[in-house]
Amino acid sequence: MTNRIGHIVNSNSHIDYVCQLASPLERGQRPAPDAYAFGAFVAIDLPQQPAAAPAPDVPCLIGVIYNTLLVNPSFTNLGPRLTSQSEQAVFSPDLIDETAMLVGVLALGWQDAAGPQQGTPRLAAEVSADVRTLTDEEVRQFHRDAGGRLTLRYAATLLALNNPLVPALLLEIIDRLGSLFPEEQAILQVMRDNVAWKSIVRPAG
Repeated sequence: MTNRIGHIVNSNSHIDYVCQLASPLERGQRPAPDAYAFGAFVAIDLPQQPAAAPAPDVPCLIGVIYNTLLVNPSFTNLGPRLTSQSEQAVFSPDLIDETAMLVGVLALGWQDAAGPQQGTPRLAAEVSADVRTLTDEEVRQFHRDAGGRLTLRYAATLLALNNPLVPALLLEIIDRLGSLFPEEQAILQVMRDNVAWKSIVRPAG
């Protein structure tokens, strides 16, 4: 899979997934930081229906990275060490896998043979499903409706989650779309001002 950054290891809800980034042992190095940055768009592979004809493109969920969690079991291990960390990489390389970087992904829609769709997906991803970054063109396609107009139908769903990271996430998404849809700058600026105002007023109210 091109642009693969990791795989699904858990979920918190039907649209909230946890992706473990590929470790250096898997691909020689971790994905580039921009690939899993806050607000990055990703695709999560969906299982294909057994009765369906093989498709050239695997159906997938379309999501956005909204959180990061570092897992380091040795942080709470205060016991004596017989070897240094560099020596462990030689004598016990399997111990390196105990550390991991996880990212939270919110599903914003899906893509199948009918094309990209925004909204709550009917199908859910499975454990170990591959996760990859979207290209700029894929992000553009996902944000166009049937008439070719810019759409962010998922914005209301994100705001309803009542997550303190959502306003900042939406601002990051709008700024990203501003560079991809320069002709829609006026509409995006109105949306940005509205989200920014709500992020200030809501905590106070």
